[in-house]
Amino acid sequence: MDGLLLERLLPGLPERLRIDVGEQRALVVPTAAEARHCADLIVGLDEPPAGAVLKTAGVVRLVPAEGGLLPHLTVLGNVMHGHTVTHRVTRKAAEDVSRMTAARCSLEDVLDRYPHEITPGRRRLAGVARALRAHPALIVLEDAAGLPTWGPLLRLDHNPELWSTALLLITTDEARTTGFSQ
Repeated sequence: MDGLLLERLLPGLPERLRIDVGEQRALVVPTAAEARHCADLIVGLDEPPAGAVLKTAGVVRLVPAEGGLLPHLTVLGNVMHGHTVTHRVTRKAAEDVSRMTAARCSLEDVLDRYPHEITPGRRRLAGVARALRAHPALIVLEDAAGLPTWGPLLRLDHNPELWSTALLLITTDEARTTGFSQ
């Protein structure tokens, strides 16, 4: 296992779910509160219930529905923050790698803007770019109605960094799972 294994995590979820690096899976849950609770369990913010099995093979990152960006940092600053927090590198090295990741996420034209100055879809992509800089085994993507769907945004065919992580979309609407297997 090199991504995520869940067994008996919560009532109403599949009995067993396995996601390996390079896979994109969706988990459809009944309510937004259950989606948030499930995400919190997977990223380690809550303790799993007794009898549940939750195994990850490395770093897990959460990208909240709105992107989870720090409002006082530019897009580049947010992506770099994901790198400098987890690696001891020079600012120049962090900036170079972060620019490359941002370009792969189609963000090169908004690097000097702040989160409130870009579209919701771009904020979501910036959150993914930030998460990728931690070299995670798993990225958990929260979803919300009214925002662009994740599948078309990610453009997996254009971003080889996404192939080196497992992606888990947690949503309440099956219609929003385009591009993800269930």
